[in-house]
Amino acid sequence: MKSVLLPLSAMLLASAMVIAPASAEEARIDIVISPSTVNLDMKGVWVTVHADIPYSLVGHDVLVTLNAVPVKSTFADNRGDLVAKFPVGDVAAILTEYVGEEVELTLSGTAADGTEFYGTDTIRVIQSSKK
Repeated sequence: MKSVLLPLSAMLLASAMVIAPASAEEARIDIVISPSTVNLDMKGVWVTVHADIPYSLVGHDVLVTLNAVPVKSTFADNRGDLVAKFPVGDVAAILTEYVGEEVELTLSGTAADGTEFYGTDTIRVIQSSKK
């Protein structure tokens, strides 16, 4: 009986270590940025980030940024997760030197309990006309 319990407890401990964040004050989350290709000449209004963190943990008063661009609006999606909207012009302004490249952008913020969270996604940067 002891030989079965010892491996089981070791497996439980190992699985707890895998799903725990890097530290108690920081958590990595999955994000998806839309559009996945940013055209610097596009006429759209928003770059939208869907984050795999419950909106109830973040709330509407938290500061969320995308590569230092401050969020304009946050709300919960139909699953209750965070959606963050950033003005497309503000995001395009930080991407001008990356035309023709793939760029990794990072969403970061602080949850209501003080835990810092971050997530990254890769987008393409294009420009339809040369200026």
